Amino acid sequence: MSKEARILPVYPTTPSGADLELFKKAKSKLSFDGLIQPVRAVAGSPFRVVSLRKHPDFLCDYAFVPEPSEKSVTAAMGWALGDTDDPRAVTVLKSLRKIFGEGVTEVD
Repeated sequence: MSKEARILPVYPTTPSGADLELFKKAKSKLSFDGLIQPVRAVAGSPFRVVSLRKHPDFLCDYAFVPEPSEKSVTAAMGWALGDTDDPRAVTVLKSLRKIFGEGVTEVD
C-alpha cells in the first residue's frame, strides 16, 4: 500500500543537488512517516514553506534557513510539516503586526 505524498513548498526553487541531499538527511531524522514531495513554493500555497537563503517575496508562513545545514533544515522541515509553533518562524500574523502594529489579530 503506497502512502500519499505530503507537499513541502521550498523557496526559491525546488531543492536539487547538495540541498536535496540535506532534505533527505533531515527527513531521516524526523519522526514523519510519510513520503515528502518538495516543490517550488508559490504565493497562495496552503502549506508552510521552507525558505533557503532568501526570504519569500510574498506573504506566507515560512522557516527561514539562511545557511542550510542538516540541523537547520531538519528544524525547518519539522516545523513546516507539523502544527506546532516555533518562535523563529516568520508567519503572516507576525509580518502584518510588524507593519500595522500589535493590534492585528487572527480571525478563526
